[in-house]
Amino acid sequence: MAAGAPEPDAPEPAPAYGVYVHFPFCAHRCPYCDFAVTTEQPPGEGRYLRAVLAELELRAPAFSGLSPASLYVGGGTPSLWEPAEVATLVASLRTRLALPASAEVTMEANPESIDAPRLAAWRAAGVGRLSIGVQSFDPEVLRKLGRRHSSEDAARAVRLAASAFGNVSVDLIYGARHSTFSTARDDAARAAGLGASHVSAYALTLDREVLAEEVPFARLARTGKLSFPGEEESLAQAKAIRIALRRAGLRRYEVSNFARPGFGSVHNGLYWSGASYLGLGAGAVGCRRGPSGGIREANHRAWPAWLADVEAGRVPTAEEDRFDARAQENERLMLGLRTVAGIPIASLDATQRRELPALARARLGVVRAGRLVLTSRGMDVHGAVAERMLR
Repeated sequence: MAAGAPEPDAPEPAPAYGVYVHFPFCAHRCPYCDFAVTTEQPPGEGRYLRAVLAELELRAPAFSGLSPASLYVGGGTPSLWEPAEVATLVASLRTRLALPASAEVTMEANPESIDAPRLAAWRAAGVGRLSIGVQSFDPEVLRKLGRRHSSEDAARAVRLAASAFGNVSVDLIYGARHSTFSTARDDAARAAGLGASHVSAYALTLDREVLAEEVPFARLARTGKLSFPGEEESLAQAKAIRIALRRAGLRRYEVSNFARPGFGSVHNGLYWSGASYLGLGAGAVGCRRGPSGGIREANHRAWPAWLADVEAGRVPTAEEDRFDARAQENERLMLGLRTVAGIPIASLDATQRRELPALARARLGVVRAGRLVLTSRGMDVHGAVAERMLR
C-alpha cells in the first residue's frame, strides 16, 4: 500500500444467528405442556442424532454468509439424551457451522435427571449453560402442575448445577393453581439463593382451542372444570418475583427474564433482536430473514413424520410462513419492546412517534439515548403497548 494511502474499510461482520435443536422425548408429559413432546422412547442406536445431523446438511446452506452465535438444545427433556450423543451433536455443529468456541451453548434439563456425573459429562460435551425446569419449589404447586420432582430434588439440582457450571438459568411458573404472592416470592428468592444466575418467570397460559385435545389443562379450562388465579393476582405474583430477584441482584432485562450482570441469554437475545435462527429436530422452528422479509419454517411436530422426511433426504417442513418487510419490522418492534434495550426512535415513522408523549404521560415508556424503552409498568402490559405502535 502506498505511503499515506487510506486504510481499506474493515468488512462488515456477518449477521449473527442462533441454532436451536429440539429433543422431543420426555419421561412424562406435564398437563399444561403444549410443546412438541412425546413420552415414546427415542429410536435406538443414535438414530435421532443422525437424523438431526442429516437435517443440518439440508438446511445449513440457507444460512451461509451468517455467523452462528449460540446453540440451544431444548425439548422435551434433552437431559435424557445420552451425554455422548450430546457431545457428538455439539462437535458436529462446531465443525459444520464454524460455531465459535466462545459461543453460548445451553441445554435444558429437568431436576430429576441431574446428578454430578451427568453434569460433568455435559460440561465435557461442550455445554456451558444449563436451563433447569424447576417451575416451583412449593410441593403443592408442583403437584398441581404434574411435575415429577420434589422441592428437595429441585433445590439439590440447582445447587449442584450452579457449582458445576456457574451459569445456570431456572424456569419458574406463576399464576398456577395454589400459586400465591408468597409462593411466587419464595420461589424467586430460593432460586437466586441456590446460585441461579438467570431466572425465566412465566405466567401459566393455555391455548384453549388449538391444542385443547393434546393439553389436559387446556381441555379442562375450556370446559370450565379448571380455574386459575385472576389477572390481578397473577400481576401481583409477577411483581413479587421482580422484587425478590432485584433484592438478590438479578435485574429484569426482558418481560419475563432476569439475570445477574453478564448472564443474560445470548440465544434468546437473538430472537428478541429479530435475528435469524436455524431450527433442527422434530417440532423445531427456524427463520431466515433478509432486507425484504423472510421465511419461517416449522418442522413436523410428530417425530416419526419428521424422521421419515429427513431419512428420505427431504426437508421436513410441515408449515411455512413467508413475511414481507413491513411484517418483519412490526415483529422486531414487538420483540424489541420486550427488552430493556428497547427500539431505536429512528426506526419509527411519524405516526408511531406521535404515540410517544402519551406513553410517557401514562408512565409506560421513556425515550432514553435515542431509543424507546418500556418502563416496568409498560412491560407488564407489553402486548397492549406494542399493538398501539404497529404499522
